Amino acid sequence: MDERIGDYPDLEELDVEVAVELFPETFKVRWDLCGATADFFAHYFSQMPSCGAGDEVVEAEVENAISYVLNEVVENAVKFQLGGTITVKVGVHEKSLVFVVSNWIATSTADSLKPKLRELVTGDAHELLLQRVEENAANPEAGVSGLGFLTMITDYDAELGWRIDAPDGEAKRVHFHTMARLPIFGI
Repeated sequence: MDERIGDYPDLEELDVEVAVELFPETFKVRWDLCGATADFFAHYFSQMPSCGAGDEVVEAEVENAISYVLNEVVENAVKFQLGGTITVKVGVHEKSLVFVVSNWIATSTADSLKPKLRELVTGDAHELLLQRVEENAANPEAGVSGLGFLTMITDYDAELGWRIDAPDGEAKRVHFHTMARLPIFGI
């Protein structure tokens, strides 16, 4: 079964694709490594002419956007990881920078995330962000999630999508793919 939530186009090939595979079972992936992974991709892609390389202000803005968005997606993959590897792919697709982070998560976790993800892509992001901030202020222990994704949408104009694959023979976990697209090419 292949389920999609939000904008998740078929991305068989990305132009200028770079990929990294993380092996959390053999090498524990720490939070600071998520940032280092995001910063690597941010620096690499911000140097491309179509991302504004050569214009220090634009280059810094692009690098910041890439770093923030990718760090959030990789952190979520690490947080919900259930065995296997984490694959981070970044490339160009239709004049946008596209991030695809894939990992394995518990089927029960995927089921609980689906309504939240649907709300993220169908609701008003600015209203949802304000609501989540207020919920966190009223009850800090509740750990209301979604702030990172909402910030991606409101501050960086990111488009988000998810593909959830439930391969045969895998009842307890699913392959979870998070896609974020930044419209930064051709500025």
